[in-house]
Amino acid sequence: MKIQTQIKRDISRYKAQLVAKCIKTGLYENFGQKEVRKLEDKYLNISDYSTGMDAIRDLIMGFDDWASTYNGR
Repeated sequence: MKIQTQIKRDISRYKAQLVAKCIKTGLYENFGQKEVRKLEDKYLNISDYSTGMDAIRDLIMGFDDWASTYNGR
């Protein structure tokens, strides 16, 4: 599915940016939440509960979990 490839690419790009930001300025409260909101705004349709949209939700939630548990290593 093309959209899942796009979202995976965006998540990889955001992860790289956040790791670089962490190295430069350190961790902070709400680390990665701005990026999670950008992904949600770009890809999620709140009223769509199809299998494809659930897969997108899972990818975004996985990224959110990664950002909230990232410890700089």
